[in-house]
Amino acid sequence: MTTTLQLKTTWVALALGLGAVLGGAAQAADPDEDAIFGGEDEGDAGEEDAIFGDAPERPGSLGEIVVPEDPLAIGGQLYLRFMSTVSDRGGPGEQRLAMPNLLDLYLDARPEGRVRGFVSGRLGFDPTVDPERVELFGQSRESISLVLDQMWIKTDIARAVFLTIGQERIKWGASRLWNPNDFVNQRRRDPLALFDERTGVPMLKVHVPHETLNFYLIGLLGEASRLDEPGVAFRFEAAFAATEIALSGIAGKGRKTAFGFDISSALGELDFTAEVSLSDERDTLEYFDEGVELEGIAVPGSRKVDAWQPRVSAGLQYAFKPNDDDVMYLGIEYFWNPLGEDDHRFYPWRIVQGDFEPFYLGQHYLGFTWVVPQPGCWDDSSFTLSALGNLSDTSFITRLDFSQTLHTKLRLEAYAQAHYGTRGGEFRFALDVPELPPIPEVLPDGSEAFSLPAPAVVLGLNLRISI
Repeated sequence: MTTTLQLKTTWVALALGLGAVLGGAAQAADPDEDAIFGGEDEGDAGEEDAIFGDAPERPGSLGEIVVPEDPLAIGGQLYLRFMSTVSDRGGPGEQRLAMPNLLDLYLDARPEGRVRGFVSGRLGFDPTVDPERVELFGQSRESISLVLDQMWIKTDIARAVFLTIGQERIKWGASRLWNPNDFVNQRRRDPLALFDERTGVPMLKVHVPHETLNFYLIGLLGEASRLDEPGVAFRFEAAFAATEIALSGIAGKGRKTAFGFDISSALGELDFTAEVSLSDERDTLEYFDEGVELEGIAVPGSRKVDAWQPRVSAGLQYAFKPNDDDVMYLGIEYFWNPLGEDDHRFYPWRIVQGDFEPFYLGQHYLGFTWVVPQPGCWDDSSFTLSALGNLSDTSFITRLDFSQTLHTKLRLEAYAQAHYGTRGGEFRFALDVPELPPIPEVLPDGSEAFSLPAPAVVLGLNLRISI
């Protein structure tokens, strides 16, 4: 094992990894049942339908799209967000502020009943970022970002086979908080980020529906510059009585081959969801304790897993009426991730190795949700209480969300999020770096000691309008 590290690059990676934990855990929320409890498995039948209208390949439907009088729709959403992270160290003036505002715009063209084109882009703007300010180790941040979210065309063959060509949002899996079967996305969904900010996936998708059956075959085109580089994924869905099941898989150059099974079913007054995945992890590294400390980082030994590994999530949801007018939803979910870490001392090293995946870092997780939409006479309000725990390192997050609709189209959102448990654990990640002496060709001037404090409380206030 190399004992001389390029420390400058190392600490930059640590800082970026911490940002992913703190920023990802504090995304704004939209507390409604579908957002918390999952909605449809396939991307077309979830968020896109709710915002943009039915797609031509809505599962189980072979009908044509109803062509509007105006074949081109323009819209989107404006999302203004303010958040503050209060750490367990430092004075009031040292606490972090951020305004990660978003503007989503789309063009939705339906020139005829069996053809639809869609383009959406996202503009991000954080006025609290000073582009001229140099962060740790010479890094800088941009206050403005622009990304392509989706760009696709949908059509059909004889109203029996539906095609999507382009970049489209997609989500697989039945579980509400953790989705080990969501193979197609490069990045996992943050269970607390009820507004899913992930963008689309470049693909060629073939959808063949038949009554209560759906079959999807997808060619993955992202970063495939040669004919032998696209990946392939499939999904088969079946519904019968009060149960839906699905089989899925993915393979291809540069991708881990994986297979998954998920199920959702009604068990009396309870809704049951579960996912089981099996992935080829023969080239994945696992870490073990060698008792080596290097400049404040516990350096573990490593070896290849050299096996196929499972991941399992399972949950129960219960809807009940406390009175004649209201309904509430309670949910509990467990996630078993044997590829995760059971020693939080190795988290900094995982960041250095690019092996730090928030909410999939530990081996055992447990989550609770309590959703109270429109209680009593509060017809325009919703409350959500969420609690997530990494049982492997005993760190936890509890979050309360409040949503209020104002002036019909304007929504106010507020949340408070508490981090507690083991300091240095995933949800209270902290880093203390000692003073470093000069190291030739790596850190010639040395480095002063610094600390990345653990988050204690995150507060947020958001305004959202549809355009």
